[in-house]
Amino acid sequence: MKVILPLIILSTFFNASVYSQNETNITYGIKLGAIHSTFSNLPESIKGRDNTFDNSVLESKGKYGLEGGFFLNCKLYDTRVAIQPEILFRQSGETVTYRDAVGKEFELGINYAFLQIGALYKVYPYEGLNLGFGAFYGINLSPNDITYTSNEADGMYDVATRQFYKDGLDGADDFSLCFNLGYELHKSIHFDLRYYLGVKDMIKSNASSFQFIENQNKSSVFCFSLGYSFHQW
Repeated sequence: MKVILPLIILSTFFNASVYSQNETNITYGIKLGAIHSTFSNLPESIKGRDNTFDNSVLESKGKYGLEGGFFLNCKLYDTRVAIQPEILFRQSGETVTYRDAVGKEFELGINYAFLQIGALYKVYPYEGLNLGFGAFYGINLSPNDITYTSNEADGMYDVATRQFYKDGLDGADDFSLCFNLGYELHKSIHFDLRYYLGVKDMIKSNASSFQFIENQNKSSVFCFSLGYSFHQW
């Protein structure tokens, strides 16, 4: 599933591009943006069935990261509609902070990297202004990249605790819907504001861990990016 679905997406849009090449204006380019990501229900997953968390506070605050890659824009002939396949690299994650009444504090960071493959259907209601909707499949390239720091015994147990979380929480692939608002200048400069809504559980709890419980951890990502097209319409 991890490989087949992205290949299907790529094959579909590649075939569509080739088939309609004589009836479209095709441009290609690169883009880079800043994102803010969160994963839902992560404190609840970590707390699980461990009663020692009852008199404590667990908060999640998301992470900032980067998203960038390549796009192919296929504007359909004699319309204001385009299909835009993309291949992107994304850094996203979540940070959970813990504190209790006796002064113990720790910070757990989940740092995932994804290869995003997908496409947008874009409509241009006025000049370069565009509205887009699409879907992206994210292949998780770092499913066990977890950091852990605490003030307990000056961090003496941090290595062992970090390994505990790495063994108990497994990152999975992501699938998200994408909503895009953008503007394309005549000199090939593009601006995009996007929201990615995750629709699948992308963190799995290891069954061997007694602490964690399995629930739906879905991604939510805001992105502002700048792009450049090498050929104008």
